[in-house]
Amino acid sequence: MTHRNKQVLKYLLLLLIVAVPLFSLGISNHGLWSADEPRVAEIGREMALTGNWAVPMLNQRSFLEEPPLYYGALALTFKAFGGASDKVARIPSALFAFATVIVLFFIANSIFGPRVALLSGLILATTGEYFRVAHWIIVDNALTFFVVSAMALFITGYLSENSRKKLLCYILVYVAATLAFYSKGFIGIVIPGLGILAFLAMERNFREIVKMRLWLGVLIFLVMTLPWFIALWQQAGTEYLNVFFVHNHLQRFFPAGMAGRISGEASGHHHPFYYYITEFPNGFLPWSILLVPVLFHVFSKSGRLSDLSFLPAKGRLFAKCWFFAGIIFLSIASTKRTLYLLPIFAPMALLTASYIDFTINSGAPNRVGKIFLWAFDMLLLVIGVALTPVYLYLKKTYLQALPANLPLSVLATSVLVVSLALAGAFYLRRKSLAQYWISVSVPVVLVLIFALVSIVPVLDKYKSFVPFCNDICTLVPPDKPLYGYKPDETLRGAVPFYTGRFVVETEEVRKDLLLRKEPFYVVARDKREVLEKELQSTNGLHILVKRLSGSDRALVLFSNRPL
Repeated sequence: MTHRNKQVLKYLLLLLIVAVPLFSLGISNHGLWSADEPRVAEIGREMALTGNWAVPMLNQRSFLEEPPLYYGALALTFKAFGGASDKVARIPSALFAFATVIVLFFIANSIFGPRVALLSGLILATTGEYFRVAHWIIVDNALTFFVVSAMALFITGYLSENSRKKLLCYILVYVAATLAFYSKGFIGIVIPGLGILAFLAMERNFREIVKMRLWLGVLIFLVMTLPWFIALWQQAGTEYLNVFFVHNHLQRFFPAGMAGRISGEASGHHHPFYYYITEFPNGFLPWSILLVPVLFHVFSKSGRLSDLSFLPAKGRLFAKCWFFAGIIFLSIASTKRTLYLLPIFAPMALLTASYIDFTINSGAPNRVGKIFLWAFDMLLLVIGVALTPVYLYLKKTYLQALPANLPLSVLATSVLVVSLALAGAFYLRRKSLAQYWISVSVPVVLVLIFALVSIVPVLDKYKSFVPFCNDICTLVPPDKPLYGYKPDETLRGAVPFYTGRFVVETEEVRKDLLLRKEPFYVVARDKREVLEKELQSTNGLHILVKRLSGSDRALVLFSNRPL
């Protein structure tokens, strides 16, 4: 084994030591949290129950916001573990997120070397929004994996001198992009497509498009997707196709007014063009503290000349095109959420890792860069000091009691984070940048693991649907229908998932129901008691159970018969 291979193996092992606990802890120690998790988990449960792999169903109604790939993975997970459970529902998300980090490691290693590969994987794994969504039941983890895989395959093929390898890589790009489409629709094709086109334009190498054989990509896409489109048509004619293509693609991309004219209906999550100017730094925390020096470095003369070799220069240009093409496209789209940024966290992780590697090689950052390195260290110091009081505050707020004895793990984590932050300050003063980055990276990992192990179970007492669903199982006879009053997607997911009972959706409580002598039951996920007042105005319903769910919502069970 060569020295280079030994180094790659060593850095990969280090990344695995960090990534495995990051993506395995905390996936089974809490229930489904709103708003997306109950919906996605229930769709996976119903897919496993019905065996309808083509049409995702929520509360026995079609739900075609996304294609079925992630839901199918979730359904297979439930089947493998003997049934649906919130203990195993996050496994697909965690695996997709973990696999994305490993793909990023290998592509970064092939372009920049093993140290940047390790840093890239570590940064992506510990980016706040990426880490959060990795522990969340959501389709975006699958989308991100296939987008990153497509981009990794493209740059591998582009840099290859072997024509067979190049063609094989481009074929696999089309397969990965189609699987990205199967994860979340056309965004899985548009983001890698725009990134690749921008890169070729900057390279002034449009001849590569000929080598990519785009006709082959179209053929692969059609071969892989036509069976699904045909299945949609067979089950509902043009209805499902219209919902998927018009309502969930055109409507979501175009501005709200234009989308309304196209489909006659507006969708949610509409935000202005500049929304991601603030949301990207929030989502990329804590590493977004370095965004200014990173961008200054990659666009400055020193950044271009810091490594005169061919591959790193190409790699930085590729990452810049991927990131900026992606964020411009996402900014143009009408619907925006922070989690939509997941596919472009990877290129920024590459650029940030490249900057960190530059500071280590150069021995010292410039004056501007040093300010942000100090800010990064001070943030960790503040977090370390705040860990214990934050833990005690959450315990008191959500469990209504302080622990008799402060857990040793809480105090130990706090002391360790503070100590490492102080060590980072010491190394920064001495311009020992390699030691500095080790000292500040370890606390980031420790804080995230602390949040998974100590904070999440406390918050679960406040966010869980389990107690309310247990109340339903106890109070509502199995032979009685359960009505859902103006149910949102969260309620339509949580109640069937935990009780095994589908909700009869209704926009009003009919008079014939109120006149019945036998008891009937209605559930609602209320916001600021709006639905509660509407139902009580009928003068025929009584509250059996009311549980707070979040800061301004409540889960309420009504009946025409009091307890």
